[in-house]
Amino acid sequence: MKRILSFMLAALLLAGCAGPGGGVSENKTASPGAEGGTVPAKMNYVLSEPIYPEFPKEPQMPVEGSEGEWKAYSEAYEKYINALHAIRGENSGLTDRQKATLNIFAAKSTPLAIASHGGENVVYSPLSLWSALAMLAQCASGDSRRQALDALGAEDVYELQEGASRVWRTLYTDDGQSSLILSNSIWLNGNLRGTYVQETLDVLAEQYYSSAYSVPMGTDAADSAVTEWVSKQTNDLIGSGTPVVKTNPETLALLASSLYYKAAWTEEFMADRTQEDTFTAADGQESQVDFMHQTQSGSFLRRENWRAAQLGTSLGRITFVLPDEGISPESLLQNPDFLSELDFSAEHTVYGEVQWSVPKFDVDSSLDLMDALKAMGVTDLTDMDRADLTALTDLDAYLSEAKQLARVKVDEEGVEAAAVTILEIDECCALPPVEPEVCVMDLDRPFLFVIRTQDVPLFIGIVNQV
Repeated sequence: MKRILSFMLAALLLAGCAGPGGGVSENKTASPGAEGGTVPAKMNYVLSEPIYPEFPKEPQMPVEGSEGEWKAYSEAYEKYINALHAIRGENSGLTDRQKATLNIFAAKSTPLAIASHGGENVVYSPLSLWSALAMLAQCASGDSRRQALDALGAEDVYELQEGASRVWRTLYTDDGQSSLILSNSIWLNGNLRGTYVQETLDVLAEQYYSSAYSVPMGTDAADSAVTEWVSKQTNDLIGSGTPVVKTNPETLALLASSLYYKAAWTEEFMADRTQEDTFTAADGQESQVDFMHQTQSGSFLRRENWRAAQLGTSLGRITFVLPDEGISPESLLQNPDFLSELDFSAEHTVYGEVQWSVPKFDVDSSLDLMDALKAMGVTDLTDMDRADLTALTDLDAYLSEAKQLARVKVDEEGVEAAAVTILEIDECCALPPVEPEVCVMDLDRPFLFVIRTQDVPLFIGIVNQV
């Protein structure tokens, strides 16, 4: 997935494109060079697309190289570090406050997002919702913006911009083997009379690395364009089948934030050790599924009602949590401190032998996030009479829909996951030890997992049936 990065939206507007709200582009080609995330040229809807930097490939260390080979490796590695530094920026990495903010948002939003999915498989990406809500806050004003900022844990919109930019630069990875790509876009209705605030569109491009498109909302062409964008950003994990959205003529704008993750295990499961065994679902139904097996030395946690251990990936780790018999994964997430308790550096962490038995799984879900946003205090934006989106448009508008589609695949080679959060903005006229201790992680009943990179929770999922 080759993608690219640009910092000035105005400089990227294609020749022949109408301004936002001004109709469909007459240009016959898509944005030059933006291979990974372009809308096909025949659609002619591109206003701008960011150009992501070419991600460097880490050089391989010589095993028993000559002096010349080691010198070449040293020079190549220095170039690799300089290229990474150019992408990450001078202040690379997330601050402790930024990590804490993202983890608090995950802990607060997760039980709300999955509330109506008890007993089902469910996948939720707190980072995808955080990113989409951050763009919405940028488009809002007054109390509407304040409520969104409070939900996001930001003091003001400038802190939010800096945080969103640093999250993108810190996490962005696309080296041909591993991928972690956060993509944003705004879709404007080319058929509505009204104006959009160019300054806001510029900020979305510069700080949120957002593409911009003008489409005729309420048409199959518009729905197909959004769906194809999602499909390309998620490497076909989402959007390769049915449309991800159904717009209407009153749809003023769509905000979409996708997250794609692909990483290999640091210690790969051997395919010849995969064996069929029984998985007991939340409703008691038994099924025969393929389980992967391996034994590792590592840390694990034992707590009242659950145990947890983690597997390393090329982009972080995935933590598996196995509740005790009779305890549901959903009930664990009701504890606001649960995610912070998954700390393998804390006291009482046990080091020993972890015997893994992990079912291969491919789970997906579709979440309605409107109630979750309201429960987090984002209420004015969902109210036609109180919503203030004047930072985006001079038209009266409100948040009419918030949903997230997510999918996670786990097999012997590693983990592939994707999510997209879509926020729809409508005009207000529209309707609304001596012997090592042993931890047996036999995930043969409902379990929970958390995928993290650099202490940022990317995906949180529950597998109730395989």
